[in-house]
Amino acid sequence: MGVARQYAGITGQVENCQTVVFAAYVTPRGHAPFDFRLYLPKSWFRGRARRERARVPARTTFATKPALAAAMVTAAARARVLFSWVAGDEVYGRSGRLRQACEKAGKGYVLAVPVNFAVRLPSGREAAVSSVAAMVPAAAWETRSCGPGCKGRRDYRWAWAATASPRHWLLVRRSLADPADPAFYYCHVPQGRSATLTVLVTVTGKRWPAEECHQQGKGQTGLDQHQVRLWCSFCRHTVLSMCAQALLAVAAAHPAPAPLPDGTLAAGRAGQPPAWRDTGKLPATPADRPPADPGMVKVSVPEARRLARLAAAPMTHAAREAGYAWSRWRRRHQARARWHHYHARLKAAAHPP
Repeated sequence: MGVARQYAGITGQVENCQTVVFAAYVTPRGHAPFDFRLYLPKSWFRGRARRERARVPARTTFATKPALAAAMVTAAARARVLFSWVAGDEVYGRSGRLRQACEKAGKGYVLAVPVNFAVRLPSGREAAVSSVAAMVPAAAWETRSCGPGCKGRRDYRWAWAATASPRHWLLVRRSLADPADPAFYYCHVPQGRSATLTVLVTVTGKRWPAEECHQQGKGQTGLDQHQVRLWCSFCRHTVLSMCAQALLAVAAAHPAPAPLPDGTLAAGRAGQPPAWRDTGKLPATPADRPPADPGMVKVSVPEARRLARLAAAPMTHAAREAGYAWSRWRRRHQARARWHHYHARLKAAAHPP
C-alpha cells in the first residue's frame, strides 16, 4: 500500500518504501501514537486501476504530508481532543496550510523551519530567519533545557525574536557543542495565552517523545511488521499496533498489580510490580559522589510489556517474584547509569576543553 520510490526519513535517501504521517499525543506521564494518515505518492494517481486493486476509497485524492498533518489537527480539534500545542519538523513548519489549521483551531505551535524561511520583523522588513539570528545580541542568549534525556539534560542556547505579528515569534536554538549549526522554529501563541521562552522551549522538547513513539511502535508492537497490500488491511494493522502501544503507555504510567498465589490482586502486598514513578537520584554538582542506592527509573513501555507478559504467564509464585526482582534490578541499574551520565555532563560543563 502506497509503496513507491520516495524519500525515507529512516535512511535519509530515496528508497522504495511506504510513508505514513503519524501524530503522537504527549503528556507528562506518557506518550503514544494518536492518529495517522497513509501518504499516497503522485504516481498512485496516474489512473485508477492501481488504487482499485488496493481498494483505496474512491474519494481519496492526492495530499501532501503537511496537508495530511493539517487534516489530523483539524479532526482532533473538531472531536474536542484536549491539546494545546503542536510541534513538528521542517517538512511541516514550512507549510502555511498546517499553520493556518492550527491557528484556526486555536492551537499554539512550535514548528521547525529551514534557514531560508522568511519572517516579517516589527519594522515591516522581511528577512530570512538566519539573518534574524545574526542580529541577536550575545546577552540575549540563554541556556535552557528542553527536557531530560537518558544521558543528561538536553541543554541548548536559546534566543527568541518578535515578528510583525504580536502572536508569532521566532525561536532560535544553538548547540553548546556546535554553535555554528543553529535550528529555527516559527511559533504561534494563541490569543489569551502568555508567551514565554520557557513554554516555547518546553514544547520544542516534545518532539523527542513523538520520535520515541515511532521507535517503540516498531520495536514493541509490530508497527512496521506487515506485508499487507490492501487499504483496509493496512489500516487494521496500524490501528491494532497503535492500540497496543497506547495500552502499554497506560501500563507504564499505572502498572497493574500482579496476581498473588491465591489468584487475588492486592495493592501493597508481595507480588505487586514497582510503582510507575521515577525514584532515581541525580547529581547536583560535579563533586557529588555516587549514591549507595540510586533508586529506579520509571517503568518504560518496553518494561511494561515485559511486566504484562510476566503477569499473564503460567508460572509459580516464586518464579514470578524472581521476574519482578529482575525488573527492579534492571531499573535500578538504569538509574545508576543515568546518574553517571548526568555527572559526566556536569563535569564537562564545569571544565570545558
